[in-house]
Amino acid sequence: MNDLLILETTPKPRGTARAAAILGVAACLIAIAAGGAETDQYLSWSVTLADSAEALNHFVNTETETFLERVNRRTRPITSVTELTTEFYLYFFQGIHSSRIRGWVNRAPEVDRFPDSSVSVFAYQRMSIYRDLTAFPFILPMARTIRVGDVYFGTDKISHFFGFGRRYFQRYLRHRDDGMDEEEAMRRVVLWGVALERKIVGGLVDGIFSHGDLEANFQGFLMARACCEGETAHFRLADGQWRLARPFDLREYITPGFDESYNNSHYTGMRKDRVLEILREEYCPLRSEPEIEARFARYANYPPSFSRRVIADYFAEKDGNPQREQSLDTICVEEALELMPPPSVTQDNPGVSQDG
Repeated sequence: MNDLLILETTPKPRGTARAAAILGVAACLIAIAAGGAETDQYLSWSVTLADSAEALNHFVNTETETFLERVNRRTRPITSVTELTTEFYLYFFQGIHSSRIRGWVNRAPEVDRFPDSSVSVFAYQRMSIYRDLTAFPFILPMARTIRVGDVYFGTDKISHFFGFGRRYFQRYLRHRDDGMDEEEAMRRVVLWGVALERKIVGGLVDGIFSHGDLEANFQGFLMARACCEGETAHFRLADGQWRLARPFDLREYITPGFDESYNNSHYTGMRKDRVLEILREEYCPLRSEPEIEARFARYANYPPSFSRRVIADYFAEKDGNPQREQSLDTICVEEALELMPPPSVTQDNPGVSQDG
């Protein structure tokens, strides 16, 4: 008892606060190193972007051919298609320090981005739902919005697609080697991504849990599997040479789950209070606009992915679902109810409404 009392009442050493600060900075660096950035698809509601699918597919397929040419010239050949797939993903994205595709998407003139390059990062943040500088971290890396097929999404999702898609794939292979069946191995991979988003990449660093990032992670994993599995696999070994047997079409993997105004993030702490306030004031009035209704109607034609279903089940087992609670469908209804006038009453009988 006395020992416990001493532990509870002894002042914490000054080094504890310093260590906590160092850990916080380290967490930020980890997230940034992973390609972390935030995006605001709500801003693009009033914008029609050109479809960048053709340009993105051309870049990916052209670079894939270059990658395979280099692999086929190696003195030590790659004999495993799973090893080839891992190398392929690293070729496109090794991290924020080395990313062919991230740099191309952010600079290519054939990709229509919003806001365009005339708007600075600081101006973009001041326009966004993350404009309030009272929420940590004050300055967030901001990713522009592009469109591929029907889907509007932040360019940061491309980094998640290749970066975390590769990590999901490698963990999945290990789970399968350990004897797990396909569905359980996939479920474990998705839940690992959820834990990472909660504890490091999202919630701990900036108070933002991005469901869009998790969808991009998972779809990148699905493309990795499609590189090496089945009769229609993208890669084939023929006469000792690796070939692109089936060109990539990123529209097969980019889903409405990438769009954070549709598959909304949820927030904690100061970030939650301020972002939800902005959504109520600025975007609830726009939610029923015809162009937004049409965009979301197109999105509704896509069935939810395995990852989104697993994540929904995960939060269903917790106390409430923060994504649903913070969705526009919820907060805009709450806003409308708050704005409704109270029932009118008669002068003669204040307890009875005019409706009788």
